[in-house]
Amino acid sequence: MWTLAQPPAPDLRGTGLTIGIVVARYNWHITGAMLQLAQQTLIRLGVAPEEIHVIFTPGSYELATAAQTMIGSGQYHALICFGCVMKGETRHDVIVSDAAAHGIQTVALNTQVPIIFGVTCAENQLQAEARIGRGAECAEAAVEMALSMQTLKMQKKSHEKRAGENSCSQESLKK
Repeated sequence: MWTLAQPPAPDLRGTGLTIGIVVARYNWHITGAMLQLAQQTLIRLGVAPEEIHVIFTPGSYELATAAQTMIGSGQYHALICFGCVMKGETRHDVIVSDAAAHGIQTVALNTQVPIIFGVTCAENQLQAEARIGRGAECAEAAVEMALSMQTLKMQKKSHEKRAGENSCSQESLKK
């Protein structure tokens, strides 16, 4: 049992999961480090190395398109998208980060496959570097969400099965 002071600990056993990772090459010194941490964490959580599939995009703007294509294969339990958008002299960073967030969330909602948002939106290099550790957090979130979605799908099937059995018994009572 858990209390309001502390949430329940998540199940982070990644055995049997297939996780896709989409990584923007732009600001590679940040995204590459996040990718490395994510891969190490996924393996530590039991995801087989051959079940971690990585693809690359030019930048964060393209993450949602690649994620949607990966999910279309039907083989992923969850995805992680890594990008790094830093503030510049123009508002381009706002446009790119908003588009990435909205696009990734839209794909996740439309496909019902969890996509973990690992796009760092930073004011400067130091802020971006300070957030590299999110690579491990994103890997943990991907495993947790994949397992939660599996649980929800099993509960739905179980509920549908019971509803079907109840419907059949009611029909036999009428006869």
